[in-house]
Amino acid sequence: MTSQPETVTLAELKSLLADPASRIKLHDAISDETMRTIDAVRNADCEGYDECLRAYEHASAGLIKLLVTGSYFSDCADHDKAWAHAVRLLANRIPYTSSAHGTVINLQHHVTLLAMYAVAFGAAAADRIDPLARIIGTVRAEEDGSIGRVTYLVNCAQLKRPDEAPIQASLRLWMTLRSITDEFIPRTPEDALFDAVLDEIEYLLGVTHGRDTAEGTGPVGYGAIQVLATRVAPDRLVRRNLDTLIAHNAFQSVDEFYICRERYNKIYAAEARV
Repeated sequence: MTSQPETVTLAELKSLLADPASRIKLHDAISDETMRTIDAVRNADCEGYDECLRAYEHASAGLIKLLVTGSYFSDCADHDKAWAHAVRLLANRIPYTSSAHGTVINLQHHVTLLAMYAVAFGAAAADRIDPLARIIGTVRAEEDGSIGRVTYLVNCAQLKRPDEAPIQASLRLWMTLRSITDEFIPRTPEDALFDAVLDEIEYLLGVTHGRDTAEGTGPVGYGAIQVLATRVAPDRLVRRNLDTLIAHNAFQSVDEFYICRERYNKIYAAEARV
């Protein structure tokens, strides 16, 4: 019987990131933690939607903290590859169940969504979007025999409780990730700073769906629902990092970005309400 690898601590992670010679150790440490998370999710002893949701979030909490911290301090492609590999493992090792309507996420894939947003928050807080751009452009997942971007297959709009109205997936992400990001995104009286980062991340993920569907048809996140219909769409993050996104194949060209943005903005505005 093989023993389980020890959980890597945040201090150990920062030490690995600071040492250029530790890139392989970093990859192995994140891979081990991801596989441990996958096993914990698969073997979670829980019943019912709410109990399992809490169990999966508890099982993945260690990995999510590592991904937020890692993507914040990440400063090279070797680091970025480790976070992308973690998302790739989660998306393809946890069984995926699709929905006929395309708006309901399989509960186990909530962990993949958490991991993706953890990387996004760390990267956005550091104003270095490369880790998220790499995930958008390179990580693929399989659904019903078809292969597509992980952000297209997993980043859906809603979580669904049995026999209940769906809730915004991003609202649950807000609840789960807020405390984990305290070190990098300070709390403010109205917590507007965190909300602004979430809106920009969701906008970026939504507009990049254009490559897998008709341009600009990605899911609209919580940001559009909580703002005035007259507010400008939160596209600062995508505009400031357009060259990086194109370099990582999130968009093929500037022209494609403008097509996706124009069509997505119409959807975003339509979802916003006063």
